[in-house]
Amino acid sequence: MGYRSYLYLRKNNRNLYIFEANNSLPFFWIALINKTILKKYFQDWQKTLADQEARNQQKFEQFSEYNPNSITISEQALNINSSKNRIFLKKHFPETLPLFDDFITYIKTQFETDDKLEIDITQLSAFYNSLNNFYHVLENELNAIETDNPADINFLVTEDLIGQGTGFVMSDNKEFSSFPSYQKELKNRKTAVIVEEQKLNKKSLVIAVILFLLCPVFSIIAYKMYKDEGLTGMIALIGILNLGFYCFSIWSLKKELNTFLGKRT
Repeated sequence: MGYRSYLYLRKNNRNLYIFEANNSLPFFWIALINKTILKKYFQDWQKTLADQEARNQQKFEQFSEYNPNSITISEQALNINSSKNRIFLKKHFPETLPLFDDFITYIKTQFETDDKLEIDITQLSAFYNSLNNFYHVLENELNAIETDNPADINFLVTEDLIGQGTGFVMSDNKEFSSFPSYQKELKNRKTAVIVEEQKLNKKSLVIAVILFLLCPVFSIIAYKMYKDEGLTGMIALIGILNLGFYCFSIWSLKKELNTFLGKRT
């Protein structure tokens, strides 16, 4: 199943779940916040854990009621942060703009009075040694945007703008799945292929070396037979087989050497 993260609107009487992600935090979600929002969220999270550890149940329940364990983004913060971070995307990752613009526009159309946009990343904390570590990883991502340093961006994968950009649409958000930009990236989405680690086969390497060294010997024998007897069926067969051994030994040597050097052929 993996660890889930969610992007949703907290409304007066319900939560409208818009996007979800599995084992990741999509970059477009990060583009909705800033370091002030991030810092407050983690401070509140630490406070929640402290209240739990102190077993002050009444205090903990009171805090949880007014401070749900999600990053909260106001409509104003959404507008400011998305506009600022769009400039960064336009400069360094322009191919992301069609989907990013649709993503932001759609969220804005879902806002109603007193709604709050929230990001639940609670489960993702399991990937990190501590909350502080998790916080600093996300802070570094925001720093990379703030300092205009695309080389330090770790959460954006342009080959997968669904899993690492918008996230996947949820049942409350079927409308967005029909957007052309989403459909295009869904079709272009690349699935990573896990290649089984190859190990050096010493036996195959030895056989390949022996065959490669024997090939010149058979070439000399075939040549002497040709000089003495002329071209016969047997000599032609020896020549063809010898050529085959040459090709096979060279291919085997190349394969084992590439494996040894850590390459994939």
